[in-house]
Amino acid sequence: MYINQNNPRTLVFSLLPLKKTGGGESYTFNCANSISTSGIDCDLVAPVEGNFIRIKDNSRFESLFEIKRFIGRQSSFSNFHEKYRDILSNIPNYKYIWIHQYLASSLVFDLLVLTHNKQIILFTNHGFEENYHDFWIRYIKLPNHFFLEVSQYSARRTKKYTSNVSYVYGGAWKSKLAKLSTTSLEKKKQFVCVGRLLPHKGFEVAIDALSKDDTLVIIGPDSEDDSYKKFLQMKAKGKNVHFTGEILLTDKDKIISESVALIANSSSVTYHQRTFEQSELLGLVVIESILNNTLPITSSQPALKEIMTVLKLNELVYTERDFKSLKSKMLFIHSLPDAKYQLLLDKAKEIIMEQFLWDNYWLSVKDIINHKNTLHEAEAYEKK
Repeated sequence: MYINQNNPRTLVFSLLPLKKTGGGESYTFNCANSISTSGIDCDLVAPVEGNFIRIKDNSRFESLFEIKRFIGRQSSFSNFHEKYRDILSNIPNYKYIWIHQYLASSLVFDLLVLTHNKQIILFTNHGFEENYHDFWIRYIKLPNHFFLEVSQYSARRTKKYTSNVSYVYGGAWKSKLAKLSTTSLEKKKQFVCVGRLLPHKGFEVAIDALSKDDTLVIIGPDSEDDSYKKFLQMKAKGKNVHFTGEILLTDKDKIISESVALIANSSSVTYHQRTFEQSELLGLVVIESILNNTLPITSSQPALKEIMTVLKLNELVYTERDFKSLKSKMLFIHSLPDAKYQLLLDKAKEIIMEQFLWDNYWLSVKDIINHKNTLHEAEAYEKK
C-alpha cells in the first residue's frame, strides 16, 4: 500500500489509461510534469487496462492502476502499481485532485464521493465523453470545484452546465523552443498528417487535395478502425501517400521537420456522415508542428481555428472538408519564400513562449484558483 506521511499532496488522476501517444495522454502527462517542475510533488494515476471505465460492479476495486510519482523539480519519476481500492483510500489525503477525462465514465463519482471541502478539485476534458449526459445530470456544483479546460472552445461547451469554468493553454516546454533553428524550404518537400486513423481526423481530405507531384506521409496508430484504414488506402491508390503506422517520437519529429507543412484535417462530419460536436478540443498537433520548424495547415474546425488564430496563422486555415480550399493553402505554402515562411514560424514561436508553456502552466492554474476563491469569498461576504 503506497500511503505514507511523505506522499505527494497533488494527484492527477486519468480515468483512461495513458499507454497511447495521443494528444490527451500527452497533455495529462505534461500537466503532472508541470506541477513537479514548479517544485510540488505529484502522483499521476491511471488505470492499467482500457476496459476499466466499463466495470460497474465491485470487481473494479481490484483493478490495477499505474502510479507515476513525480518528485519536485526532477525530470524523472518512479513507477509502481496499486489496486483501485488503495488509490481511493488515499483520496482524502491530497490537497489538489485533478481529474482528467472526467466525462469518460460514471466511475468519476467514486472519487468525488471521497473528497471534502478543504480540497481543491479540478476537472479537465480531453474529448472522451461516453458519460457526458450522465455526468451533468448527477454532478452537484461545489465552491471548491474548478473546471479547467484546454481551450476557449472547450470551456464554452462546459459553461452550458456550470459557471466555474476557465481555460489555460499548454503545449510546449521552453527548452524545446529554445533549441529551434532557422528553416530552409529547400529540404522541405512532402506534406505530413499526424494522428490516430479515426474518421473524425479527416485524412481523406488531405489525400483528395494532393496534386500528382505532392507526397503525403500519414503518421499514427492504424489499428483502431479497420474499415476507415481500408477506405484511406483505397483513396490513396495511384498517389504518393505513405502510411507509417505508430513510430518512435524521434522518427516522427524528423518526418515533421522535413515536411513543408503539417496538415490537420479534423472535421465535425466524417466521410460516412457521422457528426462529431468535438472532433478536437485543442489540437496539440499544431504546436507539435511549430516545435519541429514546420508550418501547420488546419481545417476550420472550431478548436483548430482558435489555436491558429491565437498563433496569427489564420491564412493557413482552410474550409472544413473542402479539399479545394485545402489545395489552395498547400499551393500558398509552396509559394512562400524562405523569409516569409520563417517570419510566420518565428511569430508563432513567440506566442507559444508567451501563452503555451508547460513550464509555468501549473502556476497559471494556481492563479485562476486563487482568483476564483477571492471572488467567491467576496460574493459570500456581500450576501451576509
